[in-house]
Amino acid sequence: MKSSSIKFEISILYTAILGLILIVFSGVLYFISNTFLHQTDQQLKVKAQAIDLAIRSYRGVLGETPDAMAQAVNKTMAMKDENIFQFKTWKISQKWARQTQSLNLNNDYINVVSRDAKEIFSSPNLDKRLRMLFMEDIQFPPPGQVAFRALNVKHKNIRVINYPFRDKVVGQYLIQVGVAQDPILQELRNWLFSIAISVPLILLLTSFVGRILANRILQPVHEITAMANQITQEDLSARIKTKHFGREMKILVESFNEMIARLEKSFKHIEQFSYHAAHELKTPLTIIQGEADLLLRRERSIHEYQQALRIILEESQRVLKTVDDLLLLTKLGYQHEVFKFEKFDFIEFFSEVIEQNRLLAANKGIGIRMNLKDVTPPLIVNADRLHLRRLFFNIIDNAIKFTPEGGYIDMRIDFDHGRIISSITDTGPGIATEDLNKIFEEFFRADSNSVGSGLGLSIANTIAKLHQGQIQVESHLGSGATFRVILPRQNN
Repeated sequence: MKSSSIKFEISILYTAILGLILIVFSGVLYFISNTFLHQTDQQLKVKAQAIDLAIRSYRGVLGETPDAMAQAVNKTMAMKDENIFQFKTWKISQKWARQTQSLNLNNDYINVVSRDAKEIFSSPNLDKRLRMLFMEDIQFPPPGQVAFRALNVKHKNIRVINYPFRDKVVGQYLIQVGVAQDPILQELRNWLFSIAISVPLILLLTSFVGRILANRILQPVHEITAMANQITQEDLSARIKTKHFGREMKILVESFNEMIARLEKSFKHIEQFSYHAAHELKTPLTIIQGEADLLLRRERSIHEYQQALRIILEESQRVLKTVDDLLLLTKLGYQHEVFKFEKFDFIEFFSEVIEQNRLLAANKGIGIRMNLKDVTPPLIVNADRLHLRRLFFNIIDNAIKFTPEGGYIDMRIDFDHGRIISSITDTGPGIATEDLNKIFEEFFRADSNSVGSGLGLSIANTIAKLHQGQIQVESHLGSGATFRVILPRQNN
């Protein structure tokens, strides 16, 4: 498994997270156990100091002799209230009895030993075996310091303090106090030890499990990769099934399928577009070649040359017009910066467009009527004058082309909910219902014998969309057609 792969990163991340959790958990256990241990040590030190003080109190009233020292230690170890007739130590014993109860010394293990280990005084609960453990490797800490030890007896952990006691007559003694550690503390320390031992094995097992999970997580990716390798430009119909994927991967697969669908649609569009473009260019070029070939076969009259040159010129202009329209469609689709938007009065602009087309309509014997009664100028639009003029010229040119002589074209402007609606209605043959959804496609012509490349309405529709507008069509065969150009109105 490569270190740069997602599978490796997921496995390492999974292992690292679990390792971090174990470290944090172990740290908490260590902190809690150390806190408990510190509290135990503090309690031991307080108990040892209390025993030290009790021995000194007894020693003060019993005298400064070695025998007095032994008596003081024995009375301290007895930890009980004495008879009132022992008036020298009665008050001390009363106070010490109460203190031993508050410190719970009766349940602790106490041992007092001289430096030469000749004198040993032990509490009744300190049996022989435990006393031997207390005396094993016994060390006297330096003055002012204490030492702690941990003993294990019959699966019981005992914490012991070595507390030095110094007497100016008999020399140095050592006070040892042992308490059974809290079972909870012992359990915590056992857990901590178990975790420390098992961490490497846990991390190794986690790494293995992480790799399995990574394989399962990345299985959809492998399927997507395999499917992507099968898809070629010749066949874009393949799709990835999503029924057994999780929600996130399902979204990815659906996006991938949608992308392939868009590519398939684009490839088909490009294929059809290329076919139609080649067909549109082939016809005039064939005519040009044929006319030139006829002229070169033999000598012709001046009239025949002129006639052939006129045909060649017309077909050349047709080729140039088609090429210009194709270039314009490309710019509209991919170079939006060609648009120069500005705010202007649409009524004034629309009136200019109509006046520019009146002459073309008049030459064919077609009248143009304009209705602006229901609008109040100005109606401001934010548009590109040049391209918006191209939009209306293409629609009006179609209306003039299909309206018979003696017919008319109605123009009107309406305003509705922030939209400017300009309508162009002709009295031509109309458009079949099944062709209404196709007229904005490139190279579409309802009448195959009609003149033109079939790009005019497609260009007009693209320009409308780039102006945040749209073009609507209403038509029936034999009753003309109405084109409505809807544009958003701007504030003054």
